[in-house]
Amino acid sequence: MSGVRLAQAALPRDITLREWLLDGASWTGEGGILPSLVDTLTLFGAVMLVATLLAVPTAAVLAHLGRARLIGAWLVNVGRAVPTFALAALLVPISLRAGYGFEPWPIFTALTLMALPPMYLGTYTAVSGVDRAAVDAARAVGLRGRAVLRQVELPLALSIILTGVRVSAVQVIATEPIRAFLGGDGLGRYVRDGLGQRNTTLIVGGAALVAVLAGLVALALAALQRLLVPRGVRRLQAVGASRDVPA
Repeated sequence: MSGVRLAQAALPRDITLREWLLDGASWTGEGGILPSLVDTLTLFGAVMLVATLLAVPTAAVLAHLGRARLIGAWLVNVGRAVPTFALAALLVPISLRAGYGFEPWPIFTALTLMALPPMYLGTYTAVSGVDRAAVDAARAVGLRGRAVLRQVELPLALSIILTGVRVSAVQVIATEPIRAFLGGDGLGRYVRDGLGQRNTTLIVGGAALVAVLAGLVALALAALQRLLVPRGVRRLQAVGASRDVPA
């Protein structure tokens, strides 16, 4: 992640969104779309990696052991209640006093905390909701402890786990633009600079770029989910869904 860049060069207010997007100069250079996209994706990747490593293994183990249900639910609710922008803004002066600057740590921390609840809740619910008959059958053939979790519970819960990851990913991409209002860059800089210049094209263009990126991330993770979830598990889920449909 790079440091703070200069504001977007002023654009004529009569330039259309189509003209701006088709202009090659809009995509390259210090303030171009591509460098800003890389900036956003770098922060997004770091947040998702850390949040996934924190939430998924912890929730899976606790659900396997049947522990911390109430504490986990309380933490999830607290995480949802704290506004991400407010938390990031509170962390900025702390980061400045510690000598870390405006970014990336305040927004990184705030986005990571925002990403944790859907992942944790999805994983805990998925693992704890695995059919007990399958778990009992695994134990009957000699599997114990982590082997049951790794070979039975996680494969059967993987679809719901990845759904929680996908929800978190879309939320992170959609919220990341607030970084530009806290001294950072990324795609949110176009909305920030558009407001500063009173240029509707920059505002709409920045919002459209974020929306398209969020949609592409959701599609990519949906494809990854279909690739990773075993075909047999998908068939079982389809059969279970068809049985739940009232006649």
